[in-house]
Amino acid sequence: MRPLARFFWAAVAASFVLGAVLPIHRAEAGIFEEIKKRNKIVVATEAAYPPFEFVENGKIVGFDKDVLDRVVAAWGVELEQLDVPFSGILTGLLQKKYDFVCTALIMNIDRTSKYAFTMPVAVAPVALLKRKGDTKVTSVEDLSGLKIGGPVPPSGPMNVFADYNEGLGDKAAAEVVHFQSAPDAFLALANGQVDAAVETTLTLREMMRKQPDVFEIAGTIGTPFYYGWAARPEDTDLRDAFNVEIERLNKSGELAKLQEKWFGFVMDTPTSGYLPPGSL
Repeated sequence: MRPLARFFWAAVAASFVLGAVLPIHRAEAGIFEEIKKRNKIVVATEAAYPPFEFVENGKIVGFDKDVLDRVVAAWGVELEQLDVPFSGILTGLLQKKYDFVCTALIMNIDRTSKYAFTMPVAVAPVALLKRKGDTKVTSVEDLSGLKIGGPVPPSGPMNVFADYNEGLGDKAAAEVVHFQSAPDAFLALANGQVDAAVETTLTLREMMRKQPDVFEIAGTIGTPFYYGWAARPEDTDLRDAFNVEIERLNKSGELAKLQEKWFGFVMDTPTSGYLPPGSL
Protein backbone atom coordinates (compact mmCIF):
# COMPACT_ATOMS: atom_id res chain seq x y z
CA MET A 1 0.00 0.00 0.00
CA ARG A 2 1.28 3.42 -0.86
CA PRO A 3 2.36 5.65 2.08
CA LEU A 4 -0.34 8.26 1.34
CA ALA A 5 -3.06 5.61 1.27
CA ARG A 6 -1.82 4.07 4.51
CA PHE A 7 -1.98 7.53 6.15
CA PHE A 8 -5.54 8.11 4.88
CA TRP A 9 -6.90 4.81 6.22
CA ALA A 10 -5.10 5.26 9.54
CA ALA A 11 -6.78 8.65 9.92
CA VAL A 12 -10.19 7.13 9.14
CA ALA A 13 -9.66 4.38 11.73
CA ALA A 14 -8.60 6.93 14.35
CA SER A 15 -11.73 8.96 13.72
CA PHE A 16 -13.91 5.89 14.39
CA VAL A 17 -12.07 5.21 17.66
CA LEU A 18 -12.45 8.82 18.81
CA GLY A 19 -16.10 8.76 17.86
CA ALA A 20 -16.61 5.74 20.07
CA VAL A 21 -15.05 7.28 23.18
CA LEU A 22 -15.93 10.97 22.91
CA PRO A 23 -19.44 12.11 23.92
CA ILE A 24 -21.76 13.40 21.24
CA HIS A 25 -23.07 16.82 22.25
CA ARG A 26 -26.70 17.37 21.34
CA ALA A 27 -28.92 20.31 22.18
CA GLU A 28 -30.77 19.42 25.38
CA ALA A 29 -34.53 19.86 25.42
CA GLY A 30 -35.85 22.43 27.88
CA ILE A 31 -38.19 21.72 30.79
CA PHE A 32 -41.25 22.72 28.77
CA GLU A 33 -40.51 20.06 26.14
CA GLU A 34 -39.99 17.55 28.95
CA ILE A 35 -43.38 18.47 30.47
CA LYS A 36 -45.10 17.97 27.12
CA LYS A 37 -43.41 14.60 26.60
CA ARG A 38 -44.42 13.29 30.01
CA ASN A 39 -47.83 14.96 29.54
CA LYS A 40 -47.83 16.36 33.07
CA ILE A 41 -46.75 19.47 35.00
CA VAL A 42 -46.25 19.56 38.78
CA VAL A 43 -47.03 22.96 40.30
CA ALA A 44 -46.63 24.20 43.89
CA THR A 45 -49.13 26.57 45.51
CA GLU A 46 -49.59 27.89 49.03
CA ALA A 47 -53.37 27.46 49.27
CA ALA A 48 -53.87 29.83 52.20
CA TYR A 49 -54.04 33.21 50.49
CA PRO A 50 -57.61 34.06 49.40
CA PRO A 51 -58.80 35.09 46.93
CA PHE A 52 -55.65 34.10 45.01
CA GLU A 53 -55.59 30.50 46.25
CA PHE A 54 -57.32 28.66 49.07
CA VAL A 55 -58.93 25.33 49.86
CA GLU A 56 -62.69 24.91 49.51
CA ASN A 57 -64.45 21.55 49.86
CA GLY A 58 -61.06 19.84 49.80
CA LYS A 59 -59.95 21.44 46.52
CA ILE A 60 -57.62 24.34 45.66
CA VAL A 61 -59.63 27.23 44.21
CA GLY A 62 -59.11 30.94 43.58
CA PHE A 63 -57.95 33.46 41.01
CA ASP A 64 -54.53 31.90 40.38
CA LYS A 65 -56.11 28.45 40.11
CA ASP A 66 -58.53 29.64 37.42
CA VAL A 67 -55.75 31.25 35.40
CA LEU A 68 -53.50 28.21 35.82
CA ASP A 69 -56.25 25.84 34.67
CA ARG A 70 -56.68 27.82 31.46
CA VAL A 71 -52.95 27.83 30.74
CA VAL A 72 -52.56 24.09 31.31
CA ALA A 73 -55.71 23.34 29.26
CA ALA A 74 -54.14 25.20 26.32
CA TRP A 75 -51.11 22.89 26.55
CA GLY A 76 -53.24 19.75 26.85
CA VAL A 77 -51.23 18.28 29.74
CA GLU A 78 -52.21 16.92 33.16
CA LEU A 79 -51.89 19.23 36.17
CA GLU A 80 -50.67 18.00 39.55
CA GLN A 81 -50.99 20.84 42.07
CA LEU A 82 -49.34 20.60 45.49
CA ASP A 83 -50.27 22.66 48.55
CA VAL A 84 -46.88 23.77 49.97
CA PRO A 85 -46.12 26.08 52.95
CA PHE A 86 -45.00 29.47 51.68
CA SER A 87 -41.85 29.55 53.82
CA GLY A 88 -40.24 26.78 51.75
CA ILE A 89 -41.99 27.05 48.41
CA LEU A 90 -39.18 28.74 46.46
CA THR A 91 -36.49 26.57 48.05
CA GLY A 92 -38.44 23.50 46.97
CA LEU A 93 -38.53 24.85 43.42
CA LEU A 94 -34.72 25.08 43.33
CA GLN A 95 -34.52 21.56 44.77
CA LYS A 96 -36.67 20.39 41.83
CA LYS A 97 -39.46 19.02 44.00
CA TYR A 98 -41.87 20.44 41.38
CA ASP A 99 -41.67 22.20 38.01
CA PHE A 100 -43.14 25.60 38.78
CA VAL A 101 -44.57 27.85 41.50
CA CYS A 102 -48.05 29.26 40.91
CA THR A 103 -48.86 31.28 44.00
CA ALA A 104 -49.24 35.02 44.61
CA LEU A 105 -45.64 36.28 44.54
CA ILE A 106 -44.87 39.99 44.71
CA MET A 107 -42.35 40.77 41.97
CA ASN A 108 -39.55 42.59 43.83
CA ILE A 109 -35.94 42.71 42.65
CA ASP A 110 -34.79 40.25 45.32
CA ARG A 111 -37.00 37.59 43.72
CA THR A 112 -36.91 38.57 40.04
CA SER A 113 -33.09 38.50 40.07
CA LYS A 114 -33.10 34.89 41.33
CA TYR A 115 -36.12 33.34 39.60
CA ALA A 116 -37.62 33.49 36.12
CA PHE A 117 -40.88 35.39 36.66
CA THR A 118 -43.91 35.46 34.40
CA MET A 119 -45.66 38.64 33.38
CA PRO A 120 -48.02 39.99 36.07
CA VAL A 121 -51.45 38.49 36.66
CA ALA A 122 -52.50 41.09 39.28
CA VAL A 123 -51.39 44.36 40.89
CA ALA A 124 -51.93 45.87 44.36
CA PRO A 125 -50.33 48.10 47.02
CA VAL A 126 -49.27 46.88 50.46
CA ALA A 127 -51.54 48.03 53.28
CA LEU A 128 -52.01 47.92 57.04
CA LEU A 129 -55.12 46.21 58.45
CA LYS A 130 -56.47 47.10 61.89
CA ARG A 131 -59.48 46.23 64.02
CA LYS A 132 -62.43 48.37 63.04
CA GLY A 133 -62.73 51.46 65.22
CA ASP A 134 -59.40 50.86 67.00
CA THR A 135 -58.08 54.37 67.74
CA LYS A 136 -54.69 53.02 68.79
CA VAL A 137 -53.74 52.71 65.12
CA THR A 138 -54.19 56.18 63.64
CA SER A 139 -52.16 56.10 60.42
CA VAL A 140 -49.33 54.31 58.62
CA GLU A 141 -47.09 57.34 59.24
CA ASP A 142 -46.90 56.74 63.00
CA LEU A 143 -46.55 53.16 64.30
CA SER A 144 -44.70 53.93 67.52
CA GLY A 145 -45.57 51.53 70.33
CA LEU A 146 -47.51 49.17 68.04
CA LYS A 147 -47.09 45.44 67.49
CA ILE A 148 -47.39 44.57 63.79
CA GLY A 149 -47.99 41.07 62.41
CA GLY A 150 -47.63 39.35 59.05
CA PRO A 151 -46.46 36.17 57.28
CA VAL A 152 -42.92 34.90 57.76
CA PRO A 153 -40.29 35.97 55.18
CA PRO A 154 -39.90 35.68 52.23
CA SER A 155 -43.34 37.31 52.30
CA GLY A 156 -43.24 40.22 49.84
CA PRO A 157 -45.55 42.49 51.87
CA MET A 158 -43.49 41.95 55.04
CA ASN A 159 -40.28 42.75 53.16
CA VAL A 160 -41.88 45.97 51.95
CA PHE A 161 -43.03 46.76 55.48
CA ALA A 162 -39.59 46.06 56.99
CA ASP A 163 -37.99 48.68 54.72
CA TYR A 164 -40.80 51.12 55.35
CA ASN A 165 -40.76 50.61 59.12
CA GLU A 166 -37.01 51.17 59.28
CA GLY A 167 -37.46 54.53 57.56
CA LEU A 168 -39.97 55.71 60.18
CA GLY A 169 -37.23 56.26 62.77
CA ASP A 170 -38.67 57.00 66.21
CA LYS A 171 -42.18 56.41 64.80
CA ALA A 172 -41.41 52.82 63.85
CA ALA A 173 -43.36 49.86 65.24
CA ALA A 174 -42.22 48.59 68.63
CA GLU A 175 -42.38 44.93 67.57
CA VAL A 176 -42.87 42.87 64.40
CA VAL A 177 -44.35 39.38 64.80
CA HIS A 178 -44.22 36.72 62.08
CA PHE A 179 -46.93 34.11 61.51
CA GLN A 180 -47.00 31.01 59.32
CA SER A 181 -49.60 32.46 56.95
CA ALA A 182 -51.71 35.55 56.30
CA PRO A 183 -54.88 33.97 57.83
CA ASP A 184 -52.89 33.28 61.01
CA ALA A 185 -51.90 36.95 61.18
CA PHE A 186 -55.52 38.06 60.68
CA LEU A 187 -56.67 35.73 63.45
CA ALA A 188 -54.01 37.15 65.77
CA LEU A 189 -55.22 40.66 64.91
CA ALA A 190 -58.85 39.75 65.66
CA ASN A 191 -57.77 38.24 69.00
CA GLY A 192 -55.76 41.31 70.00
CA GLN A 193 -52.36 39.61 69.82
CA VAL A 194 -51.14 42.30 67.40
CA ASP A 195 -52.33 45.84 66.71
CA ALA A 196 -52.23 45.64 62.92
CA ALA A 197 -51.44 43.17 60.12
CA VAL A 198 -49.56 43.70 56.86
CA GLU A 199 -50.77 42.41 53.50
CA THR A 200 -51.72 43.67 50.04
CA THR A 201 -55.07 45.35 49.52
CA LEU A 202 -56.35 42.49 47.36
CA THR A 203 -56.12 40.02 50.23
CA LEU A 204 -57.27 42.57 52.82
CA ARG A 205 -60.37 43.46 50.82
CA GLU A 206 -61.30 39.79 50.71
CA MET A 207 -60.88 39.58 54.49
CA MET A 208 -63.06 42.68 55.02
CA ARG A 209 -65.69 41.33 52.65
CA LYS A 210 -65.97 38.19 54.79
CA GLN A 211 -65.85 40.10 58.09
CA PRO A 212 -67.10 43.64 57.34
CA ASP A 213 -67.62 44.59 60.98
CA VAL A 214 -64.25 43.34 62.24
CA PHE A 215 -61.48 44.98 60.17
CA GLU A 216 -60.61 48.13 58.25
CA ILE A 217 -57.59 49.39 56.32
CA ALA A 218 -55.46 51.97 58.12
CA GLY A 219 -53.55 53.04 54.99
CA THR A 220 -51.29 51.88 52.18
CA ILE A 221 -47.49 51.72 52.01
CA GLY A 222 -45.36 52.62 48.98
CA THR A 223 -46.29 52.05 45.34
CA PRO A 224 -48.37 49.16 43.95
CA PHE A 225 -46.63 45.85 43.28
CA TYR A 226 -47.13 43.28 40.57
CA TYR A 227 -47.96 39.66 41.31
CA GLY A 228 -46.45 36.90 39.16
CA TRP A 229 -45.44 33.25 39.15
CA ALA A 230 -41.95 31.75 39.11
CA ALA A 231 -39.80 29.15 37.35
CA ARG A 232 -36.24 28.12 38.16
CA PRO A 233 -33.64 30.58 36.79
CA GLU A 234 -32.55 28.10 34.10
CA ASP A 235 -36.12 27.31 33.02
CA THR A 236 -36.83 30.47 31.04
CA ASP A 237 -38.47 28.34 28.33
CA LEU A 238 -41.21 27.34 30.79
CA ARG A 239 -41.59 30.95 31.96
CA ASP A 240 -41.90 32.06 28.32
CA ALA A 241 -44.51 29.38 27.60
CA PHE A 242 -46.59 30.66 30.54
CA ASN A 243 -46.18 34.22 29.26
CA VAL A 244 -47.59 33.28 25.85
CA GLU A 245 -50.78 32.00 27.47
CA ILE A 246 -51.07 34.80 30.05
CA GLU A 247 -50.72 37.40 27.30
CA ARG A 248 -53.38 35.59 25.28
CA LEU A 249 -55.75 35.66 28.27
CA ASN A 250 -54.93 39.34 28.82
CA LYS A 251 -55.62 40.36 25.22
CA SER A 252 -58.78 38.27 24.94
CA GLY A 253 -60.25 39.88 28.06
CA GLU A 254 -60.43 36.54 29.90
CA LEU A 255 -57.89 37.67 32.52
CA ALA A 256 -59.99 40.78 33.21
CA LYS A 257 -63.09 38.59 33.67
CA LEU A 258 -61.27 36.47 36.24
CA GLN A 259 -60.03 39.59 38.06
CA GLU A 260 -63.59 40.88 38.20
CA LYS A 261 -64.82 37.48 39.44
CA TRP A 262 -62.34 37.16 42.31
CA PHE A 263 -61.44 40.76 43.22
CA GLY A 264 -64.48 42.74 42.12
CA PHE A 265 -62.62 45.01 39.68
CA VAL A 266 -60.30 44.93 36.65
CA MET A 267 -56.58 45.73 36.95
CA ASP A 268 -54.09 47.18 34.50
CA THR A 269 -51.61 44.29 34.23
CA PRO A 270 -48.85 45.03 31.66
CA THR A 271 -47.41 42.53 29.18
CA SER A 272 -44.06 44.36 28.86
CA GLY A 273 -41.79 46.60 30.93
CA TYR A 274 -42.85 45.04 34.22
CA LEU A 275 -39.54 43.60 35.44
CA PRO A 276 -37.14 45.79 37.47
CA PRO A 277 -33.54 46.22 36.22
CA GLY A 278 -31.36 43.20 36.93
CA SER A 279 -34.18 40.66 36.57
CA LEU A 280 -33.80 37.32 34.82
